[in-house]
Amino acid sequence: MELQNILTSTEVGELTYKARAKLLPGNTVADAADVMRTRSHGSALICEEEKLVGIFTERDLLRHIANNGNMEIVISEVMTANPETVQSTDHLSDVVRLMDEGGYRRLPVVNPDGSPIGFVDVKTIVHFLVQHFPEAIYNQASHTQLIAKHREGA
Repeated sequence: MELQNILTSTEVGELTYKARAKLLPGNTVADAADVMRTRSHGSALICEEEKLVGIFTERDLLRHIANNGNMEIVISEVMTANPETVQSTDHLSDVVRLMDEGGYRRLPVVNPDGSPIGFVDVKTIVHFLVQHFPEAIYNQASHTQLIAKHREGA
C-alpha cells in the first residue's frame, strides 16, 4: 500500500533527470550515434524550433543498422515521430503505466508548450524506489543463494 501511495503522490518533477542530447531533424543517423556514444546515453531528442518532434533511441539505431541502413540518412526518416511524452506534473504511477503499456524504457519530459526538459527512465524510477524502500531491496537474497545446490528428499 505504501508503494502505491508513493507512486500516486510523487510527480515526475521530483525526480532527478538530466537534459539529454538535442538534434535537429536534418542531422544524420551518424550524428545521432556519435552524440549518444559521446554522452553515454541511449537516446536523443529531436527538436525543431525548440519543440520535440521525435526521439531517436538505440533501438531505432539497431533497427536501422539491421536493415543495412545508410548512416548518412537524415534522422527524421528513421526517428520515432511524435513520441509519447510526460510532463513534470504527471504522477509516477501514470509514467510507470505508460512505460509498461508501451514497452518504453524512457519517456521524454516536456513543458506544456512542448519544449523538452529531459527524460524519465526506468533506471531513475528504480533508484527512486530504492531510496524509499532500501530495506526491501537490500534484504533480498542474492541469485546464487536462491538456487538449490543439492537435491532435497529421497
